[in-house]
Amino acid sequence: MEQKQFILEGIHYSSGKAVRIEVSHGVISSLEEIVKGPGQENSGEKELPVVAPGLTDLQINGYRGVDFNDPGLTPGQIEGASDELLLTGVTTYYPTLITGSGEKTSTLLKTFARAVGQNDKASRMIGGIHLEGPFISAEDGPRGAHLKQFCQDPDLRLLGRWQKLAGGMIRIVTLAPELPGSVPFIKSCVSMGIVVGIGHTAANTNQINRAVDAGATLSTHLGNGCHSTLPRHPNYIWDQLAQENLWTSMIADGFHLPDSVLRVFIKSKGDKAILISDGMTYTGLVPGLYDSPATGRVNLTPGGKLHLDGKPATLAGSASTLLEGVKKTSGLVGFSRAWDMASLHPDRLMKPDALLGLEVGARANLVLLNPNLAAPSIWKVFHDGSLF
Repeated sequence: MEQKQFILEGIHYSSGKAVRIEVSHGVISSLEEIVKGPGQENSGEKELPVVAPGLTDLQINGYRGVDFNDPGLTPGQIEGASDELLLTGVTTYYPTLITGSGEKTSTLLKTFARAVGQNDKASRMIGGIHLEGPFISAEDGPRGAHLKQFCQDPDLRLLGRWQKLAGGMIRIVTLAPELPGSVPFIKSCVSMGIVVGIGHTAANTNQINRAVDAGATLSTHLGNGCHSTLPRHPNYIWDQLAQENLWTSMIADGFHLPDSVLRVFIKSKGDKAILISDGMTYTGLVPGLYDSPATGRVNLTPGGKLHLDGKPATLAGSASTLLEGVKKTSGLVGFSRAWDMASLHPDRLMKPDALLGLEVGARANLVLLNPNLAAPSIWKVFHDGSLF
């Protein structure tokens, strides 16, 4: 249950001004700048925490030993992972199911539907399910660490069955638009309220353009799930960057994209640039070899790189949190912009008509951070007005 009404004071993460925020029944009911009298302009401001909107992760495969792609996953594990994610500032997340057998996907969707039906913390934090496959390229390179035998062409009837099992929670589908039937599939997804992402693809210019015309609005982890070598131009990275209607998600863990590429993507996409974690179950665990039901054996190195065992060039998702991605990106574009890329930007993609962030009428999903934004750490997290 949320705290019915309370007031907090802090430094606005973007404006840098001291603000007073009133929360009523889980919603921001008032936000005002704190005006001080003569001689009090700087008094006390250094002691105030920085206040920012909660983080939203559009792509996360698990966390701290909980694997969202394990067919043995339980609602209790989902609740536990939700608790842990709150501690990292994530107040909304989209559990991501990668390419696997139809039976496994069905089982997992039913598990998430049960978890959300219990009306606990997980039900309030899960914004929807992200299907990253199986409708992706089977080619080496674009396929990434996904299992080739389960890659398939878009199948609207299959998606419909899965959506029914999920209780309508499938909100994002990543696909390769060069596959047969992609255009009508994308149009049907859009009519169902599903955001379509282009990813794990070898599509040419015309195929990407047709996908966008059909309603695709996201480039999923652009620059990854690709061939190791591409024509200088045209290629599917340039083609997606050139599309003004495509938002772009990026993994800023220090391994998936070099800083120079992050800078270019962010400059190109502006307010449509999104940070994701692509975090796996091994995030927060000790380095070593792990057996993943989704990708096979993986190696988490002491440096934090996660790759297929014996294939260091093939990344198997990330072992970094979204907060760590914000910290890294802050060094490139500044803290407030990096934070927006992990909070407001993904929320705007998924909820274009909602009041969001530090705005009167928005849900009180708030993070309080230490004032030193050169090394930000989380002090408190509010979700729907509840303190955790």
